[in-house]
This record gives sequence, structure tokens and C-alpha cells, in this order.
Amino acid sequence: MPERRYRWLHYAFNSLLGEVLLWIFTLLLFLWALSVVMTYQVAGSIANQPYDVTLANEVAALAKLVSYDGQRVRLDFPGAAGELLHTDAKDKVLFNVTGLAGERVAGDGDLPWIDPPENGEGGVRFRDDEVGGEDMRIAYQFVPVVGSGRLVLIQVAETRHKRQALAASIVSGVIVPQFVIVPLAVLLVYLGLTHGITPLQRLQRELGNRRPADLSPVSVAGLPEEIKPLIESMNAVMRRLDDNLLAQRRFIADAAHQLKTPLTGLRTQTELALRETDPEALRRALRHVARGSERMSHLTQQLLSLARAEATSEQPGQFRKIDLAALVRQVAADAADPALAKSINLGFEDGESTATVIGSEFLLREMLANLIDNAIKYTPPKGEIALRVLGSDPVRLEIDDSGCGIHVSERERVFERFYRVIGVDAEGSGLGLAIVREVAELHGGTVSIGDSPLGGARVRVSLPRGEAG
Repeated sequence: MPERRYRWLHYAFNSLLGEVLLWIFTLLLFLWALSVVMTYQVAGSIANQPYDVTLANEVAALAKLVSYDGQRVRLDFPGAAGELLHTDAKDKVLFNVTGLAGERVAGDGDLPWIDPPENGEGGVRFRDDEVGGEDMRIAYQFVPVVGSGRLVLIQVAETRHKRQALAASIVSGVIVPQFVIVPLAVLLVYLGLTHGITPLQRLQRELGNRRPADLSPVSVAGLPEEIKPLIESMNAVMRRLDDNLLAQRRFIADAAHQLKTPLTGLRTQTELALRETDPEALRRALRHVARGSERMSHLTQQLLSLARAEATSEQPGQFRKIDLAALVRQVAADAADPALAKSINLGFEDGESTATVIGSEFLLREMLANLIDNAIKYTPPKGEIALRVLGSDPVRLEIDDSGCGIHVSERERVFERFYRVIGVDAEGSGLGLAIVREVAELHGGTVSIGDSPLGGARVRVSLPRGEAG
């Protein structure tokens, strides 16, 4: 039982329906409490009106009975009439006629005095006061006495029992039905919301019954307009996820295919080396094994770089300011030995002291290393490679070589993964330029290939300039 209660509370406070119902119920309770207060005030005002009329009429009747005999003010009021005025089934009634000097003309002496208004006389007025320990409603009027030039204060007071009973009757007549209306309103709201979230429940069932690999778009037909933007955004996410999964599957398949060949070669060369008895032949076989291991290591490094570039695309917040010119100098210095091995003149034209970009130093270094490695591979011995950085906006990196160049028809395809130009003898995995484009696009840049003044190809990478500082 406690566990069931916990599940219900969890649903009530954590579900959309439960939260909406809780807010509506809270607002209804607040409005109900406000209604009770306002109803009580209005009921009190309504209850006063008929009885106030009666009190005012009694004050007016007493005012007609006031006279002046030349010596004093008197009230021509028979005793029996006074007794009749005091008689009431529920309330106690008092009256008093008082001169301005404070002398009691007639009536009860318990009613408190009240100062006259500034303009002297006026109509019947009302006030609430305590008389003899009881709350009373008092009607009063200052009346001029004909022939005397004086004013007298006429007061008629009545306890509030009838008024309170009438107000309570009005309040109960209004509030009691609300004890039925409020729960009924909550029930109707619940039924309405339950019906309103039916499309969400249908959507939940549809998604729950899907196969794990099914990333097809969800139909928005028949869904409320408020839900359609959410579903469209979810469909967009699913399309991107499907594209990413397809790219991953293609990448894994290509990587497996590319790794299979060097692994097969390594195994073959190793088996040959194991059968060799001639030391020279053994050394040749081992050199083949070493070169195969080197190629495989290079391919693995490129695959890891490509995977890292793809992973970094999801978290570009790791970027920082990079001096691209200084980074090119470092990478060019690291590539000096492979260039010297082929007697290639590798030069850096230091045209810009600084060329700041925003990015990942690791990925930019990988991009530069692949660019220079590609240039060295496809440049013949005693050739020339020229590097330059132009610090305008965008920052441009240009690499010229004196190699065989790339035909116009091949210049887009060379950026595809594992694609290699037919008829070129240089060893490679076909990933170098793919990594270059991946890193450039990740940094908001572009990469293009053109003709070089040196006779080979010119690779140009354009990156957005970052503010120096």
C-alpha cells in the first residue's frame, strides 16, 4: 500500500497531467476562498439594506413628533408607542432624542452622543457602534425644531441578529453549492485534459512499438498544433541521428576494408620471414613488415584523427584562440626530415606575424600535418613545397607543390574518404584530404584545390579570423 501511494504521488507531481491538475486545483481553491470573503462582505451589505430602511423610517417618524412649546423641546410620543418601538422578535431596539446641549428629550439614555456635521442638519445617516456590550446598527439625524432655531439629535439603534441571520443565509445559499461545483469543475478539467493528451498517449504507443533501428519520421497528421513543432524538431533530430549512424556504419565498413589489406600483407610477410633462412632475404622480409606496420600505424592514426574530428563537432566549446601562422611553422619544422629525405625544398613564407583563429589546436595540427604529408608524398624528389598564411578575414592557408597536380574532374572526389587518384604511385590511405575538409568545416571554414604556380596543386584552406587578444 505505501508503495502504491508513493507511485501515485510520484505521478501526481512529476506528470504533465498531474502538474496541470495541481495548479488548477490550487487556483480553484484560491478563487473559492476569495469568493467566500467577497460573498460575506456583499451579503452583509445586502442584509443591511432592508433593515436600514426601517430604521430610517423610524427616525423620520420620530422627527415629525418633535415640537417646541416656547420653553423647551418635547417629543409628542405616547408611552404605548414607545413600548411598541422597543418590541422586536429577535433584536433589541433603542431610541433617543437629545438636544445639542446634551439634554435628553426622550428615549433611552444608553445611546452615545455624536457631534453634528459641519453643515448642521442633513439626512438620515448610519453607523455601527457598541451599546451595552452589544453590536448595534444606529440610524441618526440632526433635525431642526420649528420655532426654536435649535437642532435635536434623533437616534434609533437596533442589534444585528436579524441582519447576521440574513447574511448567513445569503452566504450559505451561495457557498454551499460551490462545494459541489468546485469538485465537479476539477473532474471536468481532469476529463478534458485526459482527452486532450490522448494524442500524446497515441504518440507514446507508436514510438514504444517501434523497432530500435527505426528512425523514420513520425507523422504529424491528426496531432494538435501545439505538439506539431515538438514532433517536427524530434523528426529533425532523428534524421540527423540516422545520418550519423549511416555515416558511422559506412566509416566502420570502410575502415575494416582498409585495415584488412595491410593486416593481410603483414601476416603474409611475417610468414615469409619465418620461412627464410637466408639472412639477407630475412632482412628484406622484415623491412617489408616494418613498412607495412608503418603504413598501418599511419592509417590507424588518420582514422583516430577523423573520429576525433567527428566527436569534437558535438562539443565546439573546447575551442580557443590559435595563432595559425605559429602553428604552421611548428608543423613545417616537424616535417623537415621527410622533406629532406626526398631533397624537397620545404619553405614557409612568413608574410603574417599573427593570424588568429578560434579552434582546436590538436585538430588544426592534424589538418596541417596531413596537408604537408600529402604534399611531400605527391611531390617528386628535388621538388618544391611552399607554405603561406594570409591574415585577412578569412585567414587563408595556401600550400603549393611542384607535383603532378590534380585534374579538375578529381578535385572534389579526392576529399571523399578512402578515395585515391588512379594512376598515382604514391602510397596513401585516401584519408588525408578527408580529414582536412572535416577539420576545416568543423571550424567554419572551407577547403579548395586549384593550380599552383609551381606546376602542381594549390590547396587553400579558409578559416574565420578570430579576434586577437
